[in-house]
Amino acid sequence: MRRRPWSRLGRWARRLALVLLPVLLLAAAPVVVVERACLAEEADRAPPPPRYDLGGAEWRRAAGDSFLTYPEWFIVHAYEDMAGVARQASESDFDYLASIAGFWRSLCQATREAGRTGAMTADQATTNHVIGISFTAEMAVIGAYERTIGALTAWMRGPRRTPEDEFALRVAEDYATFLRQVPWYEYPFGTELSRLWQETPFGEVSVLRSAERRLWLSALYGGRAIYAEAIGALAGVAPAALRIRSVIAGGDPESDPRITVLHRFEDGATLIETPRYRALTDILAGIAGRGGEVREIAGNPRILVTVLAPAGVALPGEPVFALPIQSRPGWRRLGLDVEVPALARLMRDAAVAGATFEHAYDY
Repeated sequence: MRRRPWSRLGRWARRLALVLLPVLLLAAAPVVVVERACLAEEADRAPPPPRYDLGGAEWRRAAGDSFLTYPEWFIVHAYEDMAGVARQASESDFDYLASIAGFWRSLCQATREAGRTGAMTADQATTNHVIGISFTAEMAVIGAYERTIGALTAWMRGPRRTPEDEFALRVAEDYATFLRQVPWYEYPFGTELSRLWQETPFGEVSVLRSAERRLWLSALYGGRAIYAEAIGALAGVAPAALRIRSVIAGGDPESDPRITVLHRFEDGATLIETPRYRALTDILAGIAGRGGEVREIAGNPRILVTVLAPAGVALPGEPVFALPIQSRPGWRRLGLDVEVPALARLMRDAAVAGATFEHAYDY
């Protein structure tokens, strides 16, 4: 008897489900752990009452979101770390599994700390779970390839990089820098893919490595370009706010063109509006360097910051998390919960101790 087409289709659908179900369960496992084991037992820091008028409730943001913003930046730091390791050796020397574990460990610790504030948004938590699963899948696929086929062709190539290797390294470093201020899905993967084929010499150093890199990078950049189109369309429905308001005292805000002065309060404080993300950290450092003080950011008197420090360096407070940096052996990324007015002092203390103030995570 002839089999019906829908019968064959159903059989293949069941087979596909049997393959995908374990993958989906494995991907969901860290989310379940975070939601069940990483929540604070109770909030022990009530959200502070409004102290300054920011010009509208939309400018005052949940205190816990400073901590929940970190996992997004972990991915930025991971790509910087991966580019650093590739510059020193090759992509196959990066520990992809350690990077995946670091994401979920830092998310757990950040979630617990955010819960203590008693004020965090479900949207940010959901975003972290989605990007966590996506990051895990990407690092797993890249790691599986680079630690096998990629490592083999790198060994056969020898210590000298091919033009394709140099191209990939340049893109990796450019991408890591790009992520500090702009969403990943706006990166021109398609343009870089075209440049790979049109502007990069083929066959120098190792024909095998050149061919392997071109095929692999084409799949990598092409896949990212397609995924970026989809994510960009979704992000366009509800675009992220790109400006933030803070209250400072002193610091000569008029000297920085990125700062818009909005209001001066009777106690001498100044309401300012600035860009978010990496630009905000640079602006805060400038205010501190000019002798100013930051009193509140988005209506909050506390914020999560990270400091890069060699082993043995002690800084005030108990770290929310401490993660190793693969491209800088012996160094750690310390997450610290600090009072906003103490930012300037922490920046100075870190420099004196031989550490580097890295980033202030906005809300």
